[in-house]
Amino acid sequence: MCGIAGFVSLDGRRDAAWLDALGRTMTEAMAHRGEGSCAPYVSECGTVMLCATRLAIRDRSHAGDQPMADPTGRVVLVHNGEVYGSRSPAPPLWPRRTTCDTEFVLQQICREDEPGPALRPLDGMFALAWHDTTTGRVVLARDHFGVKPLFYAHVDGGLIFASEQGVLLRTGLIAAEVEPEEFVLRSWIRMDAADDHTWLRGVRSLQPAEYLTIDRTRLRTHRYWKPASVDDPIEADEIRAAFDRAIEQRSVSDVPRAAVLSGGVDSTAIVAGLTARGTPLDAYVLRYQDGIGGSGDDVAYATGVAERLGVPLTVCDLDQNTAAGLVPILPTRLMRPLLHGAELAMHHLYGTIAADKNVVVYSGHGADELWGYQDGRYFPVVDPYAPTYIHGRHYLTHRLHADERPVWARLVTWMAQELDVDMNEVADRVWARTMDEYRAIKTASPLKRGRHHLMRRFLVYVNDMVDVTSATYTLEDRPVFQDVTLAELAFRCPEHLKDSNKPGTHKGLLKDALGDLLPEPVRNRRKQGFPSPADPGYVRRLTELAEDMDSPFGLPSVPAGIRAELGVGEWMFLASTSAWLGHLAEFRTESRSHGEQFRPALAPAGPGERVRP
Repeated sequence: MCGIAGFVSLDGRRDAAWLDALGRTMTEAMAHRGEGSCAPYVSECGTVMLCATRLAIRDRSHAGDQPMADPTGRVVLVHNGEVYGSRSPAPPLWPRRTTCDTEFVLQQICREDEPGPALRPLDGMFALAWHDTTTGRVVLARDHFGVKPLFYAHVDGGLIFASEQGVLLRTGLIAAEVEPEEFVLRSWIRMDAADDHTWLRGVRSLQPAEYLTIDRTRLRTHRYWKPASVDDPIEADEIRAAFDRAIEQRSVSDVPRAAVLSGGVDSTAIVAGLTARGTPLDAYVLRYQDGIGGSGDDVAYATGVAERLGVPLTVCDLDQNTAAGLVPILPTRLMRPLLHGAELAMHHLYGTIAADKNVVVYSGHGADELWGYQDGRYFPVVDPYAPTYIHGRHYLTHRLHADERPVWARLVTWMAQELDVDMNEVADRVWARTMDEYRAIKTASPLKRGRHHLMRRFLVYVNDMVDVTSATYTLEDRPVFQDVTLAELAFRCPEHLKDSNKPGTHKGLLKDALGDLLPEPVRNRRKQGFPSPADPGYVRRLTELAEDMDSPFGLPSVPAGIRAELGVGEWMFLASTSAWLGHLAEFRTESRSHGEQFRPALAPAGPGERVRP
């Protein structure tokens, strides 16, 4: 875990002091993401600034500090995340000065003329930015699954980027504003990253497996990886070999480690696999109190697994008071409203893990999307050979919330009307954005297309949530199942082999592959969703919280007919939206001073100096 940020001028040279001050401001805003930072890199050509804050996981010496340059000084890199190795190993280009992964990535970049071949074989989670001082090119890149985020925005005369949106806002170079249409669209689809847009006007998110090149004033994005979708039955031993390799790669650490252990298939296999390698770690399970949601069986199953493996287990309780207290706070970190109670739970759990001095935490995020219980119901099965534009269109554009979440649909529709947003246009945009990733792989199977959408959209939402909540406590979350080799196996496998859709058979193929790691009770455990909290006391707490705040966007009170139906999710959404919008207003106030400080000013070229972007 680190934080990276920077600025690239698109219209000429900048004053070095201006670039340095901007970098120090952005580094300070990222302080929670690491333990320390070095001075920003400012290019001699006066057009590029890179900065980072570092959480040292491997090689905690200063040799691994960032920004890092190759021995010739040609390429300068900042790196967030953890790269475990390469699926195309090659001899080092120069004698290694460190054992940290940043230098390994730097060698990969210097080995290739183009970014794609350098990024494609990397195993790990990362957001990268580097400057080639010879060509002047700047590259921004994000890992295959989008575990590590990277946001960017166009500003006057340049492009600014960072690991968190709040860092961009802290500079005052972009306005903390919300487009009503985008707000309604993202509220409607809820837990779906949608595309490269964000909840903030003008802020974009680099997509998974993409890189952005900046060559002088030309900007282009490229996708460097997508899974091949073929129906080629795989054997359990192939899955097991890939899983064991993923565990081995992620077991390396020079800092204390922990694991989230819910007692389900994914977390149990991870803890068992790490324990078998002799990796010391503590396990943590969340227990929901006062009827605020979650699985009531997690503690019992996690306790059984922990006792069997001899792993210390800590039960972390989340009660109504704690959960309600987080509702106004967490949106200021997520930079959006709260959409699911799991966000509160994750934030609280990470706080407990970090308080025990752990730095790395293992999780099973991604297993469901690639191997699990999602049976394609988001993309109802139609004739596999029918044109993809008719797959599930009516479901996505009209039924998704109106049938499954009618109260949420009525609330968002009312907000759209008050904000003068056309819901028909929103529905069309939802469809267009969904189909972009649905069509992105070549297959006749709607289920496999739906699986790809889940990986590229819903999983990105989960990853962004995990990154923000873990970074709050300077933790690095390592999702074992978000491994390229495992993902390629999952997409190679026919969907019907993963899950027979019979009770208790979810993830059947994965269970076969990891069988010796799973106690019988875990293998037979029914898949449980996240039930909606229904305790009247909790509903009242959130209702009072929402009513004590200003109404979002200055809207009138929710109509009585809708208000009477609102539950925990809707009240949480309203209260957190108000808190988030209030936080953005604070940024707008601060930006007046910062905006003046960082008003772009071109620096004159020296005598005979050639200005090179």
